[in-house]
Amino acid sequence: MTGSRATSTVLDAALFLLLVGAAVATLTVPTGSLPSADADAADEMADVLATSTADVRYSLAPGARCATSAVLAFPRTSGPQFERTAHGTLAGHLASAALGNLTVDGVQVTHTRDDYERAVANATRNATRRRVHLTHVRAVWKPYDDAPLSGEVSVGPTPPASAAVHAATLTVASGLPATRSEARAAANTSGNMSAVGDVVAKNVVTGLFPPDATRAALLGDYPVAQLVTYRYERVGRLVGTNVTTRARANDATGANERLADSLGRKLTADMRSRFESADAAAANVSVDTVRLTVRTWSP
Repeated sequence: MTGSRATSTVLDAALFLLLVGAAVATLTVPTGSLPSADADAADEMADVLATSTADVRYSLAPGARCATSAVLAFPRTSGPQFERTAHGTLAGHLASAALGNLTVDGVQVTHTRDDYERAVANATRNATRRRVHLTHVRAVWKPYDDAPLSGEVSVGPTPPASAAVHAATLTVASGLPATRSEARAAANTSGNMSAVGDVVAKNVVTGLFPPDATRAALLGDYPVAQLVTYRYERVGRLVGTNVTTRARANDATGANERLADSLGRKLTADMRSRFESADAAAANVSVDTVRLTVRTWSP
């Protein structure tokens, strides 16, 4: 039996690095017969993730060490300026880690959140261990099903094929703009897939690079300015454009416009291969949520 919950979290838009909001969960009880004790375990574990908070300490250093920029230098890759602490629920941390693993066509954008992911995984394991049932947690962000742009993180062993697995789901706010209504309006007005793709691209880029906060970050101290510029460089390269010059000139608005234009074309082409109509594509949009699936089973 699968339960469903909703939580919310707020991402630090200025640095794209810190989880600063606490998640709040509401429980939806499935109708029908009461679940068995085994099935209850998935619901209980989902409640643990939604309500348990943790301070997660991590370093941004992997982002600098793994950078492969032709124009940016990272003269230091360790030290206190790389150290961060994030506070939030485990569900919120997992959602943030999923977004930190952002990929385009399966290629990871940057490694700035690698140590954060490791710390979040450890915190999640600490919360789920010493229990009768084994647990696997997967957090996934996609602007729509099977989109070329996505992020995810998994914690815990994969259940064997022979196990009786029970599941519960959590829906966590991604921190990116709500987009489905705007996408549906674009589809209804124009009927064109490109209108839907452009709306999704614009909101994804705005969510990843809020102009005012991003501009402040670009004007900030080392290593934040370099890491944000590199993020621009990588996203641009992966969606087929170059925004590094604009980012280095602190032109977040211009960089975003160029990114959104290129990403819009990419998403439109992909949507045309997946959906029969603009209305169907718009109905599938889920930019503002991260889906957590909790699976439990007896060893």
